[in-house]
Parts: sequence; structure tokens; C-alpha cells
Amino acid sequence: MSVNIDLHFTVSQLADSAQAEAVAVSIGDLLRDEGFEGQIGYGAVCDNGVHYVSGETKFPISISGFGRWQPYFETSFASAVAEVAPAAETDIEWGYPDDAY
Repeated sequence: MSVNIDLHFTVSQLADSAQAEAVAVSIGDLLRDEGFEGQIGYGAVCDNGVHYVSGETKFPISISGFGRWQPYFETSFASAVAEVAPAAETDIEWGYPDDAY
């Protein structure tokens, strides 16, 4: 069974714009590997000298076996970030738009 989900993530505690860009590239590689290319908007941001990476789904995405896939994705996401920014903090929020109906 599949479920429609919304995804929003933030990666904080980044040292500078170069590290934020490296994190964005690493996350982009993961999203591409997972088949989400074009479905999730993301990028490096600098707000008053604070660097972070943020992203979210452009529309709900359908995931088969979400209960099994979610922990795998969260672990893969954390690993992709840690490869280029070991001190970074990640936050992933899941939304379930079908629950609103």
C-alpha cells in the first residue's frame, strides 16, 4: 500500500556558504538516487549570516511501503549530510495530506 506524503527538511549548524552548498549537493545526490528529482525543491540559504539548507516537496509524493522506507531514508539523509558537515543538525518533518480529508 502506498501513502501520499509531504516532506520538509532543514539542515542547520553549517559553518559557511561553501559547506551549505556541499550539503545541498549531497542531498541532491540522495534525492536523485531515490527518484525524487524535480519533486522536491531545496537549496542553500543564508539568512542574516546563518547558513542552512532547506527543502520541501512541491506536491505530495506517493511512497509504497512508507513505514519501511521512512527509517531508511532518514538514515540515508543523515549520512549524506554527515559526509560533508559532521556537526550539522538535520530536521525532517513528514506531512500526511490525505489525513486532512
